[in-house]
Order: sequence, then structure tokens, then C-alpha cells
Amino acid sequence: MEQLYDHYFACHDYERRYPQPNQATLDFLMDQGAEGAQQILDFGCGNGRYALALLQSTSALLTGCDISEAALAEFSSHLDQASLGARTRLIHGTVSALEGRGRYDLILVLFGVLSHVGARSARLETLRQLRALMEPGGKLLLTVPSQWRRRPLELMGAAFDRWRGRAHGVRTEPGNILFRRRLGGEWHQFFYHLYTVRRLREELQASGFEMTLIEAESVLPEWLITQHPWIGAVDAGLTRFLPAFLGYGMRAVAVPV
Repeated sequence: MEQLYDHYFACHDYERRYPQPNQATLDFLMDQGAEGAQQILDFGCGNGRYALALLQSTSALLTGCDISEAALAEFSSHLDQASLGARTRLIHGTVSALEGRGRYDLILVLFGVLSHVGARSARLETLRQLRALMEPGGKLLLTVPSQWRRRPLELMGAAFDRWRGRAHGVRTEPGNILFRRRLGGEWHQFFYHLYTVRRLREELQASGFEMTLIEAESVLPEWLITQHPWIGAVDAGLTRFLPAFLGYGMRAVAVPV
């Protein structure tokens, strides 16, 4: 996965596809604790698409962690341009790389990062490790893709293979899919776990969290919203009336228990 995401960022397809944050999600982060946070962890920070906006809007110290060195290099270049490096620490690796490096009152796991981690056991272990990094009274803010809106052909194909007893590896678990995307002119395979509201709540509970809020993140795909801000503004208005499970993605708040 590390090599895949290094290629994704190095070929600049990610930056072209998602040139800025979803403003509605950024507002959600501010409303749910980012504005007053002192120590923020952006786990799976990528090139800093959300983290940079938070650094510019808050006085928090921010730690960004990602498995992709190419993503962190791009993030670092943006920090240098904006003179925000003094409040930022970048760490290369998985959640294990964060052990012993501090605790956080706000942890972000955005843009489906949790869905790329792997099978349920890996996701639960990641959530448990993130919980151990939280200050008392801290919050976890995350966004995940909705099973009812994403990759229906791959989802049905995996379900059919399980029914026939022909699913193998990660595809034996409901909600897990493999899909292909063209990056830098070449096709690459990605893993994704698509969530239902119930499944997300259960995984959070099994990891020592209580989900206190869940809502739809958008009606339309994030690439469309972030490439065309006026569409994002319209989408934000429509999303207020949408049930969480019908969102293209879902935003959630969880607290440790």
C-alpha cells in the first residue's frame, strides 16, 4: 500500500483530483473541536489537504502521520511556503510510529483512511491504538464511505462470490471490495471497506469508543465538490436534509469510554 500511495502522490493525480478540502467537512471539524484544540493528530494526513487549512485557522500544534513519504514531502513543501512548520510535526509510518510521541485532544481520520487500513481486525487494532493516544475528554472525528453509495458493482460482485463460496482474502468480509483506478496512465488496484452506520458504530464500540454523532458528508463525490467550490456550496445545503447512510460519505464523532 505504501508504494501505491507514493505513486498516487508522486504522479500528482491526487492533487489534481482533490485540490482543496471539502469546505463543509472543514466547517464540521471546526465545530466539533478543532477550533479550540491544543494538540491535533491527523492520521493518514496525505499531502495536508485538511491539516493545512486547520493550521491556518487555529493555533493548535498538529501532528501529521502517513505511510506515504511522497505525500509527506508534498505536505512539507506546503508548510515551507506558508511558514507553518513551527507548529507541525510529520511522522512517516503506521499508527505504531506514534507510540511514545505524545497525546492528543483531537484525532482526525478523514477521507476514508480507516477504510483503506485492511480487514476488520486491522481496523479495530488501529482504532484501539488511536484511543490510547487520546487525552481524557478527547474526540475522534472521522469520515468513511457509505456502503449504499459507493462502488455498487464491486460490492455486488464480492457478495456474489461469498454466496458461491469463491471469495478469497479480504473479500470474504462483508463490505470489503477491491477496485481499480488509473494513476499516471496505469491501472492500480485499491482496497476499500464500505461502511453502514451500524457497522461503524459496532467497530467504534469494540475499540472503546462511543459514537455520539453521525451525518451525511455530501450528496456528490468529493472530487466534484473540491474541484468546483460553487458545487460544494450547493451540495452542503442539500446534505443537511440527507440521512447519514445516503451520503456519499459519512462524518462521525466518537469519544473514548
